[in-house]
Amino acid sequence: MRIAILGTRGIPANYSGFETSVEETACRLVERGHRVTVYCRASHVETSKVEHRGVQLVTLPSVQSKHLDTPSHTTLSVLDVLTHRRDIEVIQMYGVGNSLWLPPLRLTGCPLVAVVDGLDWKRKKWGRFARAFLRTSERFAIWWADEYVVDSRAVAEYYRARYRKHPLYIPYGANIPEVAQSDDCVRQFDLKPGKYILFVGRLVPEKGAHYLVRAFEAVQTDMNLVVVGDNVYDRDYVNSLKNTQDTRIRFLGFVYGEAYRQLNSYAYVYVQPSDLEGTSPALLGAMGFGNCVLVSDIPENRETIGDAGLTFRQADEKDLARRLQELIDHPEMTQRFKSLAQERVVTHYNWDRITDDYERLFYELLKRPLPPRLQIDERL
Repeated sequence: MRIAILGTRGIPANYSGFETSVEETACRLVERGHRVTVYCRASHVETSKVEHRGVQLVTLPSVQSKHLDTPSHTTLSVLDVLTHRRDIEVIQMYGVGNSLWLPPLRLTGCPLVAVVDGLDWKRKKWGRFARAFLRTSERFAIWWADEYVVDSRAVAEYYRARYRKHPLYIPYGANIPEVAQSDDCVRQFDLKPGKYILFVGRLVPEKGAHYLVRAFEAVQTDMNLVVVGDNVYDRDYVNSLKNTQDTRIRFLGFVYGEAYRQLNSYAYVYVQPSDLEGTSPALLGAMGFGNCVLVSDIPENRETIGDAGLTFRQADEKDLARRLQELIDHPEMTQRFKSLAQERVVTHYNWDRITDDYERLFYELLKRPLPPRLQIDERL
């Protein structure tokens, strides 16, 4: 098959879950003999690269602003597909906000797959116009795509209830990475292995870092709180977080590569205090590293961790502080959840199985017989 993937920042992944999902599945599809083209933004990848692990890259510019970066790049990507075609058989579009570009893509005659994220219109950063745009985009995904995909059963239930349409559920995945053998990067951050609480995410209000900072200020411990992430578009919010007087709290900005691997490998507890999520790639990654995870009790987070982690009441800083104190005071509890988290990733969030799901979908949309390896789903 010949597959084109549009709507993300591109690969290699260096930003968010969509990009990670594209890299993990696209590269596996190439290994299985398919040809995959990924459209990339010039501001996020090396413009000279035309290939990554066998995946063909088409790099195009974008207007680098909060509201125009994605739509400007998607517009150019769609125009490129329409003018060059690049011998494509299936088009996969990521991001609910990009669904308005599905109608012109119908001109290609290719089956269209829309991968919609969580309920993005609920994010606090959007004004009235942007929220209306995103709600309209939901309808376009349903009306114009041959199939639309959600990463969370909780989000799937929203679409079923609101639109009486049944989306296809395919979650994000996670790897079981090799645990770091060195702790030199951790120590360069002036941290002690096993002596810090870890948060990873964009510093936007719906990720809930402000709950965690205020809760940690009330916890009695000599551990640190490590906040990994940033937000170049909302400096006021970032500065409000950094305004804490608690010297135990460290803001590291964006961290990648070996340093990121070490931070996950030596964390005592990983916390996700979000108000809004789909299936969180950062949370799955932390579980893959074998971290004990503590999350807000929104349906999407509870779905992700199952019985392999702990929850606190959403937006309740006192309950979050209580849970943190409990885990710090009872290391045996933390250790038990570490092994459970990794087992859950292996069982439910395996990238090979997720690639099977996408590959099976593409074959079905093209009305081609499934190869024998896709005819039996071991999870059924």
